Amino acid sequence: MAVVSVPRRHLVRSALGVAAVVGIAATTVLSGTAQAAGTTYLTNIRTGQHATYDRVVLDFSAGLPAYGSTTSSGLEQCASGKPVSFPNSAEYLELDIAGAAHDENGNATYTGPRHVVTNMPSLTGYAVTCDFEGKLKVGIGYKSNVHEVLTFVLNNPSRIVIDVKR
Repeated sequence: MAVVSVPRRHLVRSALGVAAVVGIAATTVLSGTAQAAGTTYLTNIRTGQHATYDRVVLDFSAGLPAYGSTTSSGLEQCASGKPVSFPNSAEYLELDIAGAAHDENGNATYTGPRHVVTNMPSLTGYAVTCDFEGKLKVGIGYKSNVHEVLTFVLNNPSRIVIDVKR
């Protein structure tokens, strides 16, 4: 399990279980289960609200792709540079996911909503910020009440999970 970036002076845990205080922008490169390029695809993005955290789940067809994450004060579409935002967001987390957007024929595998605004206590929304020339990025926005953002993987079925804890 790995935990990735959170805003300001909040606690972040690495894949090694080491805790550190981070600044406003941080990057953690993580790796999913080893998969050959093009063998797993993003099939669904869903959210859920729990007593102490909000959750975003990215479902994959088979296995987990390699991925990394970055926190920032804003998101933008990769091809156009157009800003992507959600009301009441204080920070953003963006996942950069390797080769999981299109099948071997070039067809998009995720056909769901591209920009979703939520009405949750901490999570403000998610968006596909890049699905262009083999790149796939998914960004989430969250409010200033967040104390920790955990990113981890689960198997059977394969998924990346982001918990936004308040």
